[in-house]
Amino acid sequence: MPKAGEKEFIQLLRDHRMRVTPNRLTVFRAMQSSKAPLTVSDLAIKVEHSGLNTATLYRIMETLTELKVVHPVLQSHQNVAYELVEPFARHHDHLICRRCGRTIDIYDCRLEDALKAISEDRGFHIDFHQMEVHGLCPECQITPHP
Repeated sequence: MPKAGEKEFIQLLRDHRMRVTPNRLTVFRAMQSSKAPLTVSDLAIKVEHSGLNTATLYRIMETLTELKVVHPVLQSHQNVAYELVEPFARHHDHLICRRCGRTIDIYDCRLEDALKAISEDRGFHIDFHQMEVHGLCPECQITPHP
């Protein structure tokens, strides 16, 4: 499935009668260029050239979450990161290491098929889902805990 891009993002903002601002575009571009979920701190580093402050980034992320452009991903120690969702990115779930915080994307149709079958068995219609499975990554399994 092809990903929607900046043009579709701009149209989404306009459809919701929201201004297309340089700050929103900067954040969207930073999210698009990331291969991993970004915390607001990570995002601040990526966009530091733009002069965006942390409070503005939090407001933009709240707006993008409400518009369903991004969703929060709970990482280790209650740390929240954000990533783009469909149609701006391919749907996937996560394996999250509780020791080092590494996030591993899961693109597996078997998981999607199982969730669909389970929900259909119960007469439930899934609008969307996000799954985070917490445990230890391969490196942390073999490395003693400090």
